[in-house]
Amino acid sequence: MESTCATRAVKVLKYLRREVPATIPRSSVDELEELPSGVLAHLHTTSNWDEVTKDEQLRNWLAANPVPAPRAKASGPLFAGTLVFAQVTFQVTGQPSSAITMADMQTARDYAALAVIPIQRYVSQYGTSSVGVWPDVMPFPANLTSDSFTLGDFETWVDQIAQTARDNNVSNPCVVIPHNRTLPNSAQFSGERNSFHSMTGNGTPYCYTLVFTENLTIADPGHFYADKLSHEIAEMTVDPKGDDSNPEVCDACAGNCNNIWFTLFDSNGVYMGGTTDPASAPGYTFFINPIVSGAVAVNSDSCIAVAADQQSGCVYPPPFVAGELLSYTDDASPGNVSAPILVGFGGWLPFKFLFAGQNAAGASRIYAVNQDAQLLSYGDDGAQGNVSDPVIVGFGGWLQFKFLFAGKNAAGENRIYAVNSSGELLSYGDDGSPGNVSAPVTVGFGGWLQFTFLFAGQNALGENRIYAVNSSGELLSYGDDGSPGNVSAPVTVGFGGWLDFTFLFAGQNAQGQNRIYAVNQSQNGQLLSYGDDGNPGNVSAPVTVGFDDWLDFRYLFAGRNLAGANRIYAVPA
Repeated sequence: MESTCATRAVKVLKYLRREVPATIPRSSVDELEELPSGVLAHLHTTSNWDEVTKDEQLRNWLAANPVPAPRAKASGPLFAGTLVFAQVTFQVTGQPSSAITMADMQTARDYAALAVIPIQRYVSQYGTSSVGVWPDVMPFPANLTSDSFTLGDFETWVDQIAQTARDNNVSNPCVVIPHNRTLPNSAQFSGERNSFHSMTGNGTPYCYTLVFTENLTIADPGHFYADKLSHEIAEMTVDPKGDDSNPEVCDACAGNCNNIWFTLFDSNGVYMGGTTDPASAPGYTFFINPIVSGAVAVNSDSCIAVAADQQSGCVYPPPFVAGELLSYTDDASPGNVSAPILVGFGGWLPFKFLFAGQNAAGASRIYAVNQDAQLLSYGDDGAQGNVSDPVIVGFGGWLQFKFLFAGKNAAGENRIYAVNSSGELLSYGDDGSPGNVSAPVTVGFGGWLQFTFLFAGQNALGENRIYAVNSSGELLSYGDDGSPGNVSAPVTVGFGGWLDFTFLFAGQNAQGQNRIYAVNQSQNGQLLSYGDDGNPGNVSAPVTVGFDDWLDFRYLFAGRNLAGANRIYAVPA
């Protein structure tokens, strides 16, 4: 594996080129490029300047102007923009051209589209970021008169590629250029030995990443490109200026002090643990270079300071990010709720209501009411991060309701239920076309404001019910026969204690069993599920679905994705 001091060494060189006064010969500064990466990376701890440079002026300046040490905390903004992959074709005069194949470039681009999802969640420990990946790979001809190019040449190309991206409406591009130096006739990067990230003088961030084989795969078990690519993307995201104003977040888990790990994920982006050897790890879809935990100490050499933290500081699930929409599976066995899938990247906290249901066509939807009082619906196709754009179901007035939820009436029709300020229970139909929600049907004429919880589901017999918890803590269920005002008399499902829960909603587990889900306020917020067999008072004993931490969510509800899989949806606060 290449030295992970490379990025730090590049930053040091750029710092020195920028800060060393013009009275010191540029040739002396340029000679620093010949120093090993490890020496440059640790220049902030050096005291023997005679081993660094023979130029007395430069020695004196370095001794009087110490190179800043790496930072542990971010002092500036993280990256918010789009990665643009460029296929650079080197054309040296009189030689055949050389480039990574477009197929391999597309594989690297597709890998990055998967990798940026957990990367953003990990780097949330250091600040707020936003990283997209442009769907196309941009071809770029690099015409040369010799078989090498300089940093100045490279950054000129980066700025040209970025301008083309901006002309294509890409905001704040970061240019990503993979380079396979082993290809025939490939030009060499003069003075640059390893992958690195930086920013041009014109303010364009970029990642230069090495590739060591052809016929790339997403899994990359031999780590021929994916570790370098994810490493530079992650460190660029945290430190887009490349000037050490923000910390280097990968080096401590990517070889510094002999601590090397890879973090594994499945096809849904679900965390699968870590390994020191991807080739021997079964079942994963892709890996990333770990981002060191913000909870562990990193020393001035970018190493995890305490040996006992070397694994735990690198191998851990990606943290929740406030405002993301996650989904879980309840497989029906106690405590075995799945790891979450990231459905939507952010922005779910501002909604007043958030719930799941089906429109009149039977399509599974996630419903939300925004600050403009519009009722929106989204589709979850089951793939990570790929929630659909919203459809406006109702144009306004949806903030007036105390309760808003989805269910089915006794005739099996999909309805959206609402309780207005007069305490009436109304139901609406969503026909699936924008803005065409039906006029309301009055299900119950009054008294629905008294309830603490109100939601819809099915009992164990498959009967569609409306569940409510009254001021005495009883769980009641009602039937809506679909005709105006003819809601049934209540059945007492559970005799008391239902006011103690923070969340209460209905759904189905992975086996299709109808359940009532609840989060208690003790035992660290366990997620429980109950069965309603349809008989008065005969609700089942609870099953513990998830053992703790379910109180951390702002929204928690059940529904189905577009593939028909039963899910529990959650938004971290």
